[in-house]
Amino acid sequence: MTDVDRLSVPARTLLGRAVWLAPEHVPHDLVAALSPDGPDGPDGVVAELVRAGFVAPHPDGGLVPDARAAESVRSGLDDDSQVDAVLALGRYLGERDSPGEVARCLTLLPHLAHWAGLTRPEDDVVGGAMLLNRVIVLLLHQSISEPALPLAERYVRTCELHVGTDDARTWGARSLLASVLDQCGQVRRAARLAEQVIAGVSAAHGEDHPQAWNARQNLGAMYMRLGEFDRAAALVRQLIDHHTAVSGPGDRMTLMARHNLAVILRTAGRLAEAVEIWQECTPDFDRFLGPTDPDTLDVRHSLTDALEEQAGLDTDGMSLEDAERMLAHASEGPGRVTQRNLSVRLHRATMLRNQGRLDEAESEFGSVIALGGAELGPGHPLVVSAHYRLSLVHHIRGQDDRALETAERGLREGVRSLGRKHQETLLSVFAVMGLLAKQRRAAELQQMIEEWLADIIESWGFGHPAVRELARHRAGLALYGTEWAR
Repeated sequence: MTDVDRLSVPARTLLGRAVWLAPEHVPHDLVAALSPDGPDGPDGVVAELVRAGFVAPHPDGGLVPDARAAESVRSGLDDDSQVDAVLALGRYLGERDSPGEVARCLTLLPHLAHWAGLTRPEDDVVGGAMLLNRVIVLLLHQSISEPALPLAERYVRTCELHVGTDDARTWGARSLLASVLDQCGQVRRAARLAEQVIAGVSAAHGEDHPQAWNARQNLGAMYMRLGEFDRAAALVRQLIDHHTAVSGPGDRMTLMARHNLAVILRTAGRLAEAVEIWQECTPDFDRFLGPTDPDTLDVRHSLTDALEEQAGLDTDGMSLEDAERMLAHASEGPGRVTQRNLSVRLHRATMLRNQGRLDEAESEFGSVIALGGAELGPGHPLVVSAHYRLSLVHHIRGQDDRALETAERGLREGVRSLGRKHQETLLSVFAVMGLLAKQRRAAELQQMIEEWLADIIESWGFGHPAVRELARHRAGLALYGTEWAR
Protein backbone atom coordinates (compact mmCIF):
# COMPACT_ATOMS: atom_id res chain seq x y z
CA MET A 1 0.00 0.00 0.00
CA THR A 2 1.38 3.46 -0.96
CA ASP A 3 1.33 6.53 1.23
CA VAL A 4 -1.50 7.92 -0.91
CA ASP A 5 -3.59 4.78 -0.37
CA ARG A 6 -3.29 5.25 3.40
CA LEU A 7 -4.99 8.63 3.23
CA SER A 8 -8.66 9.14 3.95
CA VAL A 9 -10.97 9.67 0.98
CA PRO A 10 -11.29 13.45 1.60
CA ALA A 11 -7.50 13.77 1.89
CA ARG A 12 -6.92 11.78 -1.33
CA THR A 13 -9.48 13.94 -3.12
CA LEU A 14 -7.91 17.23 -1.98
CA LEU A 15 -4.42 15.94 -2.82
CA GLY A 16 -5.57 14.86 -6.29
CA ARG A 17 -6.66 18.43 -6.93
CA ALA A 18 -3.83 20.24 -5.15
CA VAL A 19 -1.05 18.49 -7.11
CA TRP A 20 -2.19 20.37 -10.24
CA LEU A 21 -1.88 23.75 -8.51
CA ALA A 22 1.11 26.06 -8.44
CA PRO A 23 3.73 25.08 -5.84
CA GLU A 24 3.08 28.19 -3.76
CA HIS A 25 0.60 29.34 -1.15
CA VAL A 26 -2.90 27.96 -1.68
CA PRO A 27 -4.97 30.22 0.61
CA HIS A 28 -7.48 28.89 3.10
CA ASP A 29 -10.62 29.87 1.17
CA LEU A 30 -9.37 28.10 -1.97
CA VAL A 31 -8.43 25.02 0.06
CA ALA A 32 -11.94 25.01 1.55
CA ALA A 33 -13.46 25.13 -1.95
CA LEU A 34 -11.24 22.30 -3.19
CA SER A 35 -11.83 20.07 -0.16
CA PRO A 36 -14.69 17.57 -0.12
CA ASP A 37 -16.85 17.37 2.96
CA GLY A 38 -15.11 15.46 5.73
CA PRO A 39 -15.71 14.84 9.42
CA ASP A 40 -12.96 17.26 10.46
CA GLY A 41 -13.52 19.88 7.75
CA PRO A 42 -10.81 21.35 5.48
CA ASP A 43 -8.41 22.03 8.37
CA GLY A 44 -8.50 18.37 9.38
CA VAL A 45 -7.86 17.26 5.80
CA VAL A 46 -4.92 19.64 5.47
CA ALA A 47 -3.50 18.43 8.81
CA GLU A 48 -3.64 14.84 7.53
CA LEU A 49 -1.76 15.80 4.35
CA VAL A 50 0.84 17.70 6.41
CA ARG A 51 1.45 14.65 8.60
CA ALA A 52 1.89 12.51 5.48
CA GLY A 53 4.43 14.98 4.05
CA PHE A 54 2.50 15.93 0.90
CA VAL A 55 1.98 19.59 1.83
CA ALA A 56 3.27 22.13 4.32
CA PRO A 57 1.09 24.50 6.35
CA HIS A 58 1.27 28.19 5.51
CA PRO A 59 1.55 30.76 8.33
CA ASP A 60 -1.44 32.68 6.91
CA GLY A 61 -3.57 29.56 6.59
CA GLY A 62 -3.99 27.15 3.72
CA LEU A 63 -1.18 25.01 2.40
CA VAL A 64 1.94 24.88 0.25
CA PRO A 65 2.18 21.76 -1.97
CA ASP A 66 5.49 19.91 -1.91
CA ALA A 67 6.73 20.14 -5.52
CA ARG A 68 8.49 16.76 -5.59
CA ALA A 69 5.62 14.98 -3.90
CA ALA A 70 3.16 16.60 -6.29
CA GLU A 71 5.10 15.41 -9.34
CA SER A 72 5.23 11.88 -7.96
CA VAL A 73 1.50 11.83 -7.14
CA ARG A 74 0.52 13.23 -10.56
CA SER A 75 2.33 10.44 -12.35
CA GLY A 76 0.12 7.88 -10.61
CA LEU A 77 -3.20 9.63 -11.26
CA ASP A 78 -5.56 9.02 -14.16
CA ASP A 79 -6.57 11.72 -16.67
CA ASP A 80 -9.79 12.47 -14.79
CA SER A 81 -7.85 14.05 -11.93
CA GLN A 82 -6.75 17.07 -13.97
CA VAL A 83 -10.36 17.56 -15.07
CA ASP A 84 -11.53 17.34 -11.46
CA ALA A 85 -8.94 19.95 -10.49
CA VAL A 86 -9.96 22.55 -13.07
CA LEU A 87 -13.68 22.01 -12.43
CA ALA A 88 -13.02 22.57 -8.71
CA LEU A 89 -11.31 25.86 -9.59
CA GLY A 90 -14.39 26.81 -11.60
CA ARG A 91 -16.64 26.11 -8.62
CA TYR A 92 -14.37 28.27 -6.46
CA LEU A 93 -14.82 31.19 -8.86
CA GLY A 94 -18.55 31.06 -8.15
CA GLU A 95 -21.44 32.72 -9.96
CA ARG A 96 -20.84 35.37 -12.59
CA ASP A 97 -20.91 38.94 -11.25
CA SER A 98 -21.07 37.69 -7.67
CA PRO A 99 -19.35 39.71 -4.92
CA GLY A 100 -15.60 39.11 -4.83
CA GLU A 101 -15.52 37.44 -8.25
CA VAL A 102 -12.47 39.38 -9.45
CA ALA A 103 -10.62 38.79 -6.17
CA ARG A 104 -11.24 35.04 -6.46
CA CYS A 105 -10.13 35.14 -10.10
CA LEU A 106 -6.78 36.66 -9.11
CA THR A 107 -6.41 34.10 -6.31
CA LEU A 108 -6.87 31.12 -8.63
CA LEU A 109 -4.95 32.67 -11.56
CA PRO A 110 -1.44 31.32 -10.79
CA HIS A 111 -2.96 27.90 -10.09
CA LEU A 112 -4.96 27.87 -13.32
CA ALA A 113 -1.85 28.93 -15.26
CA HIS A 114 0.13 26.12 -13.60
CA TRP A 115 -2.62 23.61 -14.45
CA ALA A 116 -2.55 24.77 -18.08
CA GLY A 117 1.21 24.25 -18.20
CA LEU A 118 0.88 20.66 -16.99
CA THR A 119 -2.00 19.61 -19.25
CA ARG A 120 -2.84 19.44 -22.95
CA PRO A 121 -5.63 21.15 -24.89
CA GLU A 122 -6.43 17.71 -26.37
CA ASP A 123 -7.66 16.65 -22.92
CA ASP A 124 -9.75 19.75 -22.17
CA VAL A 125 -13.42 19.46 -21.28
CA VAL A 126 -16.25 21.95 -21.74
CA GLY A 127 -16.19 23.10 -18.12
CA GLY A 128 -12.46 23.75 -18.24
CA ALA A 129 -12.70 25.62 -21.53
CA MET A 130 -15.50 27.82 -20.21
CA LEU A 131 -13.41 28.61 -17.12
CA LEU A 132 -10.53 29.69 -19.36
CA ASN A 133 -12.85 31.94 -21.33
CA ARG A 134 -14.36 33.50 -18.23
CA VAL A 135 -10.99 34.15 -16.58
CA ILE A 136 -9.55 35.69 -19.76
CA VAL A 137 -12.50 38.08 -20.08
CA LEU A 138 -12.27 39.05 -16.40
CA LEU A 139 -8.56 39.73 -16.74
CA LEU A 140 -9.09 41.84 -19.86
CA HIS A 141 -11.67 43.96 -18.07
CA GLN A 142 -9.15 44.57 -15.29
CA SER A 143 -6.26 45.35 -17.73
CA ILE A 144 -4.31 42.28 -16.60
CA SER A 145 -3.17 40.98 -19.96
CA GLU A 146 0.26 39.37 -19.44
CA PRO A 147 -0.99 36.28 -17.56
CA ALA A 148 -4.07 36.20 -19.80
CA LEU A 149 -2.02 35.68 -22.98
CA PRO A 150 -0.98 32.02 -22.53
CA LEU A 151 -4.50 31.19 -21.35
CA ALA A 152 -5.99 32.86 -24.45
CA GLU A 153 -3.63 30.94 -26.73
CA ARG A 154 -4.60 27.72 -24.96
CA TYR A 155 -8.30 28.54 -25.34
CA VAL A 156 -7.93 29.04 -29.11
CA ARG A 157 -6.18 25.70 -29.47
CA THR A 158 -8.84 23.97 -27.38
CA CYS A 159 -11.61 25.36 -29.59
CA GLU A 160 -9.77 24.39 -32.77
CA LEU A 161 -9.40 20.81 -31.55
CA HIS A 162 -12.84 20.29 -30.07
CA VAL A 163 -15.32 22.39 -32.09
CA GLY A 164 -13.45 22.97 -35.39
CA THR A 165 -11.33 25.66 -36.97
CA ASP A 166 -14.24 27.45 -38.70
CA ASP A 167 -16.78 27.21 -35.88
CA ALA A 168 -18.08 30.59 -34.70
CA ARG A 169 -16.89 29.78 -31.17
CA THR A 170 -13.35 29.30 -32.46
CA TRP A 171 -13.44 32.61 -34.29
CA GLY A 172 -14.71 34.15 -31.06
CA ALA A 173 -11.72 32.66 -29.22
CA ARG A 174 -9.35 34.15 -31.84
CA SER A 175 -11.06 37.52 -31.46
CA LEU A 176 -10.53 37.28 -27.70
CA LEU A 177 -6.86 36.46 -28.27
CA ALA A 178 -6.56 39.53 -30.51
CA SER A 179 -7.90 41.69 -27.66
CA VAL A 180 -5.37 40.21 -25.26
CA LEU A 181 -2.51 40.80 -27.72
CA ASP A 182 -3.69 44.38 -28.18
CA GLN A 183 -3.69 45.01 -24.44
CA CYS A 184 -0.25 43.39 -24.15
CA GLY A 185 1.11 45.98 -26.59
CA GLN A 186 1.38 43.61 -29.56
CA VAL A 187 -1.00 45.85 -31.48
CA ARG A 188 0.15 45.06 -35.02
CA ARG A 189 -0.16 41.32 -34.44
CA ALA A 190 -3.55 41.89 -32.79
CA ALA A 191 -4.83 43.92 -35.75
CA ARG A 192 -3.77 41.28 -38.25
CA LEU A 193 -5.54 38.60 -36.24
CA ALA A 194 -8.68 40.74 -35.98
CA GLU A 195 -8.61 41.22 -39.75
CA GLN A 196 -8.38 37.44 -40.15
CA VAL A 197 -11.35 37.00 -37.82
CA ILE A 198 -13.50 39.39 -39.84
CA ALA A 199 -12.56 37.68 -43.11
CA GLY A 200 -12.97 34.16 -41.70
CA VAL A 201 -16.30 34.80 -39.97
CA SER A 202 -17.68 36.62 -43.01
CA ALA A 203 -16.71 33.75 -45.31
CA ALA A 204 -18.05 31.00 -43.03
CA HIS A 205 -21.04 32.67 -41.40
CA GLY A 206 -21.83 35.87 -43.30
CA GLU A 207 -20.65 39.48 -43.07
CA ASP A 208 -23.34 40.42 -40.56
CA HIS A 209 -22.50 37.74 -38.02
CA PRO A 210 -22.10 39.28 -34.52
CA GLN A 211 -18.53 37.97 -34.28
CA ALA A 212 -17.58 39.99 -37.37
CA TRP A 213 -19.04 43.19 -35.92
CA ASN A 214 -17.39 42.59 -32.57
CA ALA A 215 -14.04 42.16 -34.30
CA ARG A 216 -14.61 45.36 -36.33
CA GLN A 217 -15.20 47.29 -33.13
CA ASN A 218 -11.96 46.03 -31.62
CA LEU A 219 -10.06 46.58 -34.85
CA GLY A 220 -11.08 50.25 -34.97
CA ALA A 221 -9.38 50.85 -31.62
CA MET A 222 -6.30 48.94 -32.80
CA TYR A 223 -6.00 51.06 -35.93
CA MET A 224 -6.17 54.19 -33.75
CA ARG A 225 -3.36 52.91 -31.52
CA LEU A 226 -1.30 52.19 -34.65
CA GLY A 227 -1.84 55.76 -35.86
CA GLU A 228 -3.96 54.62 -38.83
CA PHE A 229 -6.64 57.19 -38.06
CA ASP A 230 -8.46 57.23 -41.41
CA ARG A 231 -8.93 53.45 -41.31
CA ALA A 232 -10.06 53.64 -37.70
CA ALA A 233 -12.58 56.41 -38.38
CA ALA A 234 -13.99 54.62 -41.45
CA LEU A 235 -14.50 51.44 -39.45
CA VAL A 236 -16.23 53.24 -36.57
CA ARG A 237 -18.56 55.03 -39.02
CA GLN A 238 -19.57 51.57 -40.27
CA LEU A 239 -20.30 50.60 -36.67
CA ILE A 240 -22.44 53.69 -36.12
CA ASP A 241 -24.53 52.87 -39.21
CA HIS A 242 -24.80 49.21 -38.20
CA HIS A 243 -25.83 49.81 -34.57
CA THR A 244 -28.28 52.54 -35.61
CA ALA A 245 -29.96 50.20 -38.12
CA VAL A 246 -30.02 47.18 -35.81
CA SER A 247 -30.64 48.69 -32.36
CA GLY A 248 -31.67 52.28 -32.94
CA PRO A 249 -30.07 55.69 -32.29
CA GLY A 250 -30.62 55.51 -28.52
CA ASP A 251 -28.85 52.18 -27.97
CA ARG A 252 -25.72 52.32 -25.82
CA MET A 253 -23.62 50.68 -28.55
CA THR A 254 -24.72 53.33 -31.07
CA LEU A 255 -23.99 56.16 -28.69
CA MET A 256 -20.60 54.79 -27.67
CA ALA A 257 -19.61 54.33 -31.31
CA ARG A 258 -20.27 58.05 -31.87
CA HIS A 259 -18.16 58.86 -28.79
CA ASN A 260 -15.37 56.59 -30.07
CA LEU A 261 -15.34 58.40 -33.40
CA ALA A 262 -14.78 61.67 -31.56
CA VAL A 263 -11.94 60.10 -29.57
CA ILE A 264 -10.26 58.94 -32.79
CA LEU A 265 -10.59 62.37 -34.42
CA ARG A 266 -9.21 64.17 -31.36
CA THR A 267 -6.28 61.75 -31.20
CA ALA A 268 -5.65 62.42 -34.89
CA GLY A 269 -5.43 66.15 -34.17
CA ARG A 270 -8.86 66.97 -35.64
CA LEU A 271 -10.09 68.65 -32.46
CA ALA A 272 -12.83 70.82 -33.99
CA GLU A 273 -14.51 67.79 -35.60
CA ALA A 274 -14.31 65.86 -32.33
CA VAL A 275 -15.88 68.75 -30.38
CA GLU A 276 -18.70 68.96 -32.91
CA ILE A 277 -19.50 65.23 -32.50
CA TRP A 278 -19.43 65.43 -28.68
CA GLN A 279 -21.68 68.49 -28.74
CA GLU A 280 -24.15 66.62 -30.94
CA CYS A 281 -24.17 63.35 -28.99
CA THR A 282 -24.03 64.60 -25.37
CA PRO A 283 -27.75 65.55 -25.34
CA ASP A 284 -28.55 62.07 -26.71
CA PHE A 285 -26.56 60.44 -23.89
CA ASP A 286 -28.55 62.54 -21.40
CA ARG A 287 -31.85 61.63 -23.07
CA PHE A 288 -31.38 57.90 -23.62
CA LEU A 289 -28.98 56.86 -20.82
CA GLY A 290 -29.60 59.55 -18.23
CA PRO A 291 -27.43 62.40 -16.92
CA THR A 292 -25.83 60.31 -14.15
CA ASP A 293 -25.00 57.22 -16.26
CA PRO A 294 -21.24 56.49 -16.14
CA ASP A 295 -20.93 56.69 -19.94
CA THR A 296 -22.79 60.02 -19.98
CA LEU A 297 -20.42 61.39 -17.35
CA ASP A 298 -17.43 60.19 -19.40
CA VAL A 299 -18.71 61.84 -22.57
CA ARG A 300 -19.49 65.09 -20.77
CA HIS A 301 -16.00 65.10 -19.26
CA SER A 302 -14.46 64.43 -22.70
CA LEU A 303 -16.39 67.36 -24.16
CA THR A 304 -15.35 69.70 -21.34
CA ASP A 305 -11.71 68.63 -21.64
CA ALA A 306 -11.76 69.12 -25.43
CA LEU A 307 -13.38 72.57 -25.14
CA GLU A 308 -10.70 73.62 -22.65
CA GLU A 309 -8.00 72.42 -25.03
CA GLN A 310 -9.69 74.28 -27.88
CA ALA A 311 -9.72 77.45 -25.76
CA GLY A 312 -6.03 77.05 -24.99
CA LEU A 313 -6.55 76.34 -21.31
CA ASP A 314 -4.03 74.23 -19.39
CA THR A 315 -6.00 71.24 -18.15
CA ASP A 316 -4.64 68.04 -16.68
CA GLY A 317 -7.83 66.02 -16.91
CA MET A 318 -10.26 65.24 -14.11
CA SER A 319 -10.52 67.90 -11.40
CA LEU A 320 -11.18 67.22 -7.75
CA GLU A 321 -14.71 68.49 -8.30
CA ASP A 322 -15.16 66.05 -11.21
CA ALA A 323 -14.03 63.21 -8.97
CA GLU A 324 -16.43 64.19 -6.20
CA ARG A 325 -19.31 64.37 -8.68
CA MET A 326 -18.49 61.02 -10.26
CA LEU A 327 -18.19 59.37 -6.84
CA ALA A 328 -21.60 60.72 -5.90
CA HIS A 329 -23.14 59.09 -8.98
CA ALA A 330 -21.05 55.90 -9.01
CA SER A 331 -23.13 52.78 -9.53
CA GLU A 332 -22.56 50.34 -6.69
CA GLY A 333 -24.51 47.44 -5.28
CA PRO A 334 -24.88 46.96 -1.54
CA GLY A 335 -21.48 46.32 0.03
CA ARG A 336 -19.66 46.32 -3.33
CA VAL A 337 -17.18 48.62 -5.00
CA THR A 338 -16.87 48.85 -8.77
CA GLN A 339 -13.67 49.20 -10.76
CA ARG A 340 -14.87 52.60 -11.95
CA ASN A 341 -15.55 53.81 -8.42
CA LEU A 342 -12.16 52.58 -7.28
CA SER A 343 -10.43 54.39 -10.14
CA VAL A 344 -12.10 57.68 -9.23
CA ARG A 345 -11.21 57.19 -5.56
CA LEU A 346 -7.58 56.61 -6.52
CA HIS A 347 -7.53 59.76 -8.64
CA ARG A 348 -9.12 61.76 -5.83
CA ALA A 349 -6.59 60.45 -3.30
CA THR A 350 -3.71 61.38 -5.61
CA MET A 351 -5.00 64.92 -6.04
CA LEU A 352 -5.44 65.29 -2.28
CA ARG A 353 -1.85 64.13 -1.80
CA ASN A 354 -0.58 66.56 -4.42
CA GLN A 355 -2.42 69.39 -2.65
CA GLY A 356 -0.69 68.50 0.62
CA ARG A 357 -3.87 67.18 2.26
CA LEU A 358 -2.01 64.14 3.52
CA ASP A 359 -4.45 62.91 6.17
CA GLU A 360 -7.30 62.84 3.68
CA ALA A 361 -5.09 61.28 1.02
CA GLU A 362 -3.88 58.53 3.36
CA SER A 363 -7.45 57.72 4.37
CA GLU A 364 -8.61 57.55 0.75
CA PHE A 365 -5.66 55.42 -0.38
CA GLY A 366 -6.41 53.13 2.56
CA SER A 367 -10.02 52.83 1.40
CA VAL A 368 -8.88 51.89 -2.10
CA ILE A 369 -6.60 49.19 -0.69
CA ALA A 370 -9.17 47.81 1.75
CA LEU A 371 -12.29 47.97 -0.42
CA GLY A 372 -10.50 47.09 -3.65
CA GLY A 373 -8.58 44.26 -2.03
CA ALA A 374 -11.78 42.68 -0.72
CA GLU A 375 -13.82 43.01 -3.91
CA LEU A 376 -11.24 42.97 -6.73
CA GLY A 377 -8.26 41.36 -5.03
CA PRO A 378 -5.02 42.68 -3.45
CA GLY A 379 -3.23 42.19 -6.78
CA HIS A 380 -5.67 44.28 -8.83
CA PRO A 381 -3.86 47.04 -10.79
CA LEU A 382 -5.70 49.84 -8.97
CA VAL A 383 -4.89 48.34 -5.56
CA VAL A 384 -1.22 47.87 -6.48
CA SER A 385 -1.15 51.48 -7.69
CA ALA A 386 -2.66 52.66 -4.41
CA HIS A 387 0.21 51.02 -2.50
CA TYR A 388 3.04 52.86 -4.25
CA ARG A 389 1.08 56.14 -4.25
CA LEU A 390 0.45 55.76 -0.52
CA SER A 391 4.14 55.03 0.01
CA LEU A 392 4.88 58.57 -1.22
CA VAL A 393 2.56 59.97 1.47
CA HIS A 394 4.58 58.10 4.09
CA HIS A 395 7.84 59.30 2.52
CA ILE A 396 6.69 62.94 2.55
CA ARG A 397 5.99 62.55 6.25
CA GLY A 398 9.48 61.17 6.83
CA GLN A 399 8.21 57.64 7.55
CA ASP A 400 10.65 55.93 5.20
CA ASP A 401 10.49 52.44 6.71
CA ARG A 402 6.71 52.49 6.48
CA ALA A 403 6.91 53.85 2.93
CA LEU A 404 9.22 51.03 1.84
CA GLU A 405 7.07 48.38 3.50
CA THR A 406 3.96 49.71 1.72
CA ALA A 407 5.63 49.84 -1.70
CA GLU A 408 7.13 46.36 -1.28
CA ARG A 409 3.74 44.92 -0.32
CA GLY A 410 2.21 46.33 -3.49
CA LEU A 411 5.10 44.95 -5.54
CA ARG A 412 4.64 41.44 -4.15
CA GLU A 413 0.95 41.48 -5.00
CA GLY A 414 1.66 42.90 -8.44
CA VAL A 415 4.18 40.20 -9.31
CA ARG A 416 1.81 37.46 -8.16
CA SER A 417 -1.31 38.66 -9.95
CA LEU A 418 -0.19 40.93 -12.79
CA GLY A 419 3.16 39.50 -13.84
CA ARG A 420 6.58 41.12 -13.95
CA LYS A 421 5.95 43.30 -17.02
CA HIS A 422 2.64 44.93 -16.14
CA GLN A 423 2.80 48.72 -15.95
CA GLU A 424 1.73 48.84 -12.30
CA THR A 425 4.26 46.17 -11.32
CA LEU A 426 7.07 48.12 -12.94
CA LEU A 427 5.94 51.38 -11.35
CA SER A 428 6.00 49.57 -8.01
CA VAL A 429 9.56 48.45 -8.77
CA PHE A 430 10.61 52.04 -9.36
CA ALA A 431 8.87 53.17 -6.18
CA VAL A 432 10.79 50.59 -4.16
CA MET A 433 14.10 51.38 -5.86
CA GLY A 434 13.56 55.10 -5.35
CA LEU A 435 13.03 54.58 -1.63
CA LEU A 436 16.09 52.34 -1.40
CA ALA A 437 18.15 55.02 -3.12
CA LYS A 438 16.87 57.75 -0.78
CA GLN A 439 17.78 55.56 2.20
CA ARG A 440 21.23 54.87 0.67
CA ARG A 441 20.67 51.12 0.81
CA ALA A 442 22.98 50.66 -2.15
CA ALA A 443 23.50 46.90 -1.91
CA GLU A 444 19.75 46.19 -1.99
CA LEU A 445 19.29 48.72 -4.78
CA GLN A 446 22.02 47.10 -6.87
CA GLN A 447 20.49 43.65 -6.37
CA MET A 448 17.08 44.94 -7.40
CA ILE A 449 18.41 46.67 -10.51
CA GLU A 450 20.07 43.44 -11.67
CA GLU A 451 16.89 41.47 -10.96
CA TRP A 452 14.57 43.80 -12.88
CA LEU A 453 16.68 45.47 -15.57
CA ALA A 454 15.85 43.04 -18.39
CA ASP A 455 12.09 43.21 -17.78
CA ILE A 456 12.13 47.01 -17.60
CA ILE A 457 14.11 47.41 -20.82
CA GLU A 458 11.92 44.89 -22.65
CA SER A 459 8.75 46.66 -21.50
CA TRP A 460 9.74 50.31 -21.84
CA GLY A 461 12.72 50.37 -24.22
CA PHE A 462 16.18 51.90 -23.89
CA GLY A 463 14.94 55.40 -24.70
CA HIS A 464 12.51 55.67 -21.77
CA PRO A 465 13.62 58.33 -19.23
CA ALA A 466 13.16 55.90 -16.34
CA VAL A 467 15.40 53.37 -18.06
CA ARG A 468 18.10 56.01 -18.57
CA GLU A 469 17.86 56.93 -14.89
CA LEU A 470 18.17 53.27 -13.98
CA ALA A 471 21.27 52.97 -16.18
CA ARG A 472 22.78 55.97 -14.35
CA HIS A 473 22.23 54.26 -11.02
CA ARG A 474 23.68 51.00 -12.30
CA ALA A 475 26.80 52.72 -13.62
CA GLY A 476 27.29 54.57 -10.34
CA LEU A 477 26.94 51.40 -8.33
CA ALA A 478 29.40 49.61 -10.61
CA LEU A 479 31.95 52.41 -10.16
CA TYR A 480 31.52 53.24 -6.49
CA GLY A 481 29.79 50.15 -5.02
CA THR A 482 27.92 50.67 -1.78
CA GLU A 483 29.30 54.22 -1.46
CA TRP A 484 27.10 55.31 -4.34
CA ALA A 485 24.29 57.65 -3.30
CA ARG A 486 21.86 59.75 -5.25
